[in-house]
Amino acid sequence: MQATMTGFLLLLLVMNSIMIFRLSDRKSTDIIKHLRNMAWGVAGIIVPEMVILLTKDRRIAYYAFTFYYIAFAWYGMMIFRFSVSYSGYQLFKVYKSPLFWITVIESGALICGMFSEQFFTITHVRWYNHIYWISRGFSIFYGYAIISGIALVGAIAILIIAATQSAKIYRLKYSGIAIILVMMAVSCVTSQIQHQPIWVQVVCFAFGEMVIVYMAVHYAPKKLNQRVMRFVADKLNDGIVLYDDEHQLQLVTAGYSDAVGFKGMQGISNEELYWSKVISEANVGNAWNGRVMSVARDDGAYYYEIQHMALNEDGKFIGIVYWIRNVTESIKSYGEMVHRANFDELTGIYNEAHFHEMARKLLEEHPDTDFVMTCSSIEKFRVFKELFGREKYNDYLIRTAEALRTGLVHIPNCVYGRIGESDFYIMMPKKVFDSQQLLDAIDEVAKVYSTNNFGLIIKAGVYEITEPSQDMLAICNKASMACDTIKGNYGKRILWFDESIQKESMRRERYNAELSKAIEHGEIQIYLQPQVDKEGKVIGAEALARWVHREDGLIPPAHFIPFFEMNGRITELDICIWRQACEKLKEWKEKGRDDLHISVNISAKDLYALDIYEHHVSLVKEYSIDARNLKLEITESAIINDLKQHVRLVEKLQEAGFEIEMDDFGSAYSSFNMLKDICVDVLKIDMKFLGDTENEDRSHAILKSIVDLSKELHMKTVAEGVETEEQLNFLKEVGCDIYQGYYFSKPMSVADFEAKYL
Repeated sequence: MQATMTGFLLLLLVMNSIMIFRLSDRKSTDIIKHLRNMAWGVAGIIVPEMVILLTKDRRIAYYAFTFYYIAFAWYGMMIFRFSVSYSGYQLFKVYKSPLFWITVIESGALICGMFSEQFFTITHVRWYNHIYWISRGFSIFYGYAIISGIALVGAIAILIIAATQSAKIYRLKYSGIAIILVMMAVSCVTSQIQHQPIWVQVVCFAFGEMVIVYMAVHYAPKKLNQRVMRFVADKLNDGIVLYDDEHQLQLVTAGYSDAVGFKGMQGISNEELYWSKVISEANVGNAWNGRVMSVARDDGAYYYEIQHMALNEDGKFIGIVYWIRNVTESIKSYGEMVHRANFDELTGIYNEAHFHEMARKLLEEHPDTDFVMTCSSIEKFRVFKELFGREKYNDYLIRTAEALRTGLVHIPNCVYGRIGESDFYIMMPKKVFDSQQLLDAIDEVAKVYSTNNFGLIIKAGVYEITEPSQDMLAICNKASMACDTIKGNYGKRILWFDESIQKESMRRERYNAELSKAIEHGEIQIYLQPQVDKEGKVIGAEALARWVHREDGLIPPAHFIPFFEMNGRITELDICIWRQACEKLKEWKEKGRDDLHISVNISAKDLYALDIYEHHVSLVKEYSIDARNLKLEITESAIINDLKQHVRLVEKLQEAGFEIEMDDFGSAYSSFNMLKDICVDVLKIDMKFLGDTENEDRSHAILKSIVDLSKELHMKTVAEGVETEEQLNFLKEVGCDIYQGYYFSKPMSVADFEAKYL
């Protein structure tokens, strides 16, 4: 019997050695390293046991038992280290582990004690009619047994804790090995209690080690991967169905019923036939094949992407897998994305790109039809937006778009859209276009947003498309040019495009390109319009910009200033005028005429593009002039957009010595309300105020009230645009302080002004 067991142990040793060799081929990780150490530990307990079985010499057997217990102690420590690493706990490095040093001490003690037999003794026992060596421990030996037991129990405890604290899907990874270790511990205790031969433990440990390696390296990772894959598949909204070669259902994910919209799994085994029928037109191969299918259900239309793949191994069919994905939301989202790409998000009508596309398509499909392009836009839409707010402004845009939908729905071959902030474009056949009808529609929308203090003005430009092959942007620009041309012209609301408009636009663009050089070469000059007091004495002048063009001669300001105000280059122009005014004030001061002032304009764009305070303070320092001689004119409409900020600006400028004039008082929309917040020094009243109404008496009464109010508020008044003696007499009568206008003089060159008044 001993020879048979020795041969069996030798077989286990060979198998263990092969396992060590196979583990050495694997990528070295902490777990593989610990498994190799455990395998060496098993070898360490097999060899002494083989000696014990073969020897009859008691001393040799005792030494073999000693080395067995030493190997068993190290094997226990290796099991503990493997459990720590396998469960992911980071305790100590090997050489820092308390268990390591305890094992070293135990090993040393056992070696020292094997000559005196202080730890245990050995004796023969008969077991199933065979004689075997067994050990019987003394009291000190139980300390060794307890420490070894603690290592094994600790390893089991660590694995159990890892299993209970980890997700359910990972429990097999730890619990399986914990069960094997429990079985090994039970066999060890049982064999000791029943005084069984030690080879029973060795066989149990050897087989247990092999099972642990199989579980840790092969079985658990494979099962874990399967569970993870199944878990992921079940969490997908997609449906996955797998059949074997006999069309028997093998796998169906939880997401299948959700994907296809069925409740429960009834009839699922027959679904393979259903999907086979659905995709019968596709060729089943080793690659994915499929299509999108539309299905009408009670709660609407649904779309499914159905794919399938035949599974083959070594050229033989082993099954088929179906992937059913609900793509309803994707298709609907795509439709919404296309809609957003083609339609204005706020109004729901065509955006610029799609309007151009559809208008071009219409021109190509109807080459024999004459079309017109119209552009409508708000006059001073930014003022409207500031006064009424974004919500009201958006409401206007939505209402206008709805009016277009309602009014144009019955007109064939008509497209419309919103381009830019407030521009609406319509292209329709010329024969159905009615300009009065367009104006009536505009008035219908405008009156909703008009109040006693504000009238919404909408202008329209019309272009007859004489060259359909033109770029659509060029066609729209011509309608837009006509619309922009009449902005500021209160007597005209609609204008047809003609070549003169284009020439004017080109001329503006030319001026825009030449502005910088014009400033550099001194073509931009100040003209002065005198300001006169009650005694008729000239006390100063307003500086106005004039462009003395090297080719076109003197260009009227109306031909370039409004354009520069729109494109923002008015700031460059204003800086040039301010600097020339300061140069002239310095020259007059040096001639002893520091009693004269010059008023300069600050546009709305300047307030945002420049630090007005720093700029003007620097100017008066640079030219060594008195700030009170450089008067600053700001319009109501310029400061109304950000009143709080501009109130502080006015206060700082006044503290620096500047006098602030409010230009065009009465032309904005809340003039009197502003006076309680902003303390200017001068109110400039345009005499057009008297000419804009047939009720002259009421105008006179209001103007007199303005003058009286200014006196109460300690402000001076300047009347500009004085053209008749009758106007002058009235202004003197109501107490106006300063006068300016053609009655005294038109704006004139600096040389003429100095010749006449200095």
